[in-house]
Amino acid sequence: MKEPTASTKTAPTPTQVKQGGVSTGAPGAMPAAMHGLIIAGGMGTRLWPASRRALPKQLLALGHHERTLLQSAFERFARSIPPDRIKVVTGADHGDAVVQQIREIYPEFPARNVLREPQGRDSGPAVLWGVLQVHHEAPDAVLAVVWCDQSIRNEHEFDRALALGANFAAGGGLVAIGVRPTRPETGLGYIECGHCEEDGVFAVQRFTEKPDLPTAQQFLAQGHYVWNAGLFAFNAATLVAEFERHAPELMGTFRRHHERQAPGGDWLHPQMIRDIYAEVGGNSLDYLLLEHTDRLHVVPADLDWSDLGAWNVLYQEAEKDAAGNAIHGNVLALSTQNSYIHGGRRLVATVGVKDLIVVDTADALLICDMHSAQDVKKLVDTLTAASFPEVAAHATTHRPWGSFTVLQEAPGYKIKILEVSAHQKLSLQSHTRRHEHWVVVEGEVVATRGEEELPLGPNDTIHIPLGAKHRIENPGEVTARLIEVQYGDYLGEDDIVRYEDVYGRS
Repeated sequence: MKEPTASTKTAPTPTQVKQGGVSTGAPGAMPAAMHGLIIAGGMGTRLWPASRRALPKQLLALGHHERTLLQSAFERFARSIPPDRIKVVTGADHGDAVVQQIREIYPEFPARNVLREPQGRDSGPAVLWGVLQVHHEAPDAVLAVVWCDQSIRNEHEFDRALALGANFAAGGGLVAIGVRPTRPETGLGYIECGHCEEDGVFAVQRFTEKPDLPTAQQFLAQGHYVWNAGLFAFNAATLVAEFERHAPELMGTFRRHHERQAPGGDWLHPQMIRDIYAEVGGNSLDYLLLEHTDRLHVVPADLDWSDLGAWNVLYQEAEKDAAGNAIHGNVLALSTQNSYIHGGRRLVATVGVKDLIVVDTADALLICDMHSAQDVKKLVDTLTAASFPEVAAHATTHRPWGSFTVLQEAPGYKIKILEVSAHQKLSLQSHTRRHEHWVVVEGEVVATRGEEELPLGPNDTIHIPLGAKHRIENPGEVTARLIEVQYGDYLGEDDIVRYEDVYGRS
């Protein structure tokens, strides 16, 4: 942790910090060489059973939000950064879903802007990979970095604070946008604001990670501490230099593989990244760099901000009824107080309870005391150790072409419903251990079987023999739905041989 530095400049008063975080007009213009980096990793285990390995929280629309967390973060950046200059770092398994979600709001988004990590290695390697690629493309870049698992309701204030921080960073600095605390929170890190460098921008005096309650209460009362919210504006060249200085081993691994496998080129070589990630350990950006650098400054801001990391946080920010309940979906609550209840297709009914979290999905139901919300992670760890499949995936699995839902499964057979979106098609594929039978229940499709192309509509059927090349395409304007019956001695999703795929999957 960086120690306080001696200075002839005076520490800020609470009023100065407050004034530095209040909008005084329209947001300023961004630097010309502005780029954005969204960190969209992690599993969101405290939001199980909604968030799972195959579809984590950043790809979900949570609470009252219509957009997913990823889409909200992208739209927030796209107000002031050209969309084709925004990059996303995510897990390799989620790369296709990230591209698909962003193209729903910006169809021209280039797939190469999604940096797919072979393994999760915490935020340090993720940010380093992103800044190295941006610095390769634009050596004079200013890079805004955000984590997408958060809610910001004061969007105008975010724009103002980002523009202020970005313009300060353009001169060679590193800037954190700190959120003025509204309560003595013990689950977040704090930044102490030092002397004022210029209007609204302060030196960083020290970091404190997740203080105890008395310390958090003291920080709140003193008035010159802000939450470390994972919102930054960095001069790309300065950030690379600070990685060289404070994380030489990590930087050395990136440099060594780059010089050997892609000398002079960009940082997107797939095998190079696999080799780098196989060698590096995991550490946070805060621990590796931000707690040690003397180049970091902070812009306080009143963002009406929440870190959407647990069910109790979603409850806190949700609209509530007269009994203090936040209710979504198919729910009937009688004599129920101060609870968060999220229903699914089936009815959830509660009587005479209070302070509960109830989250219902197609294949898993969570019932949790409101005060034990953080312990959902321990529950997921226990489920993982016991190999419960509900940890990994939902009953409905999303694909670039649409989705499939497993209706029933037993040894020798599996029954699914396939939903193929308008103008989409599955890969041309075959299976080595299963036959399939399709029944169209809604919409019009074209089925490929071997050399045949067969138009099919509702109540039409087709049999796909073992080993036959096949595909479904939906040329229409509405989603098509089919029942698929699989039968064979092995029905895993890895029994697919792909010959052609418009989504680039192997």
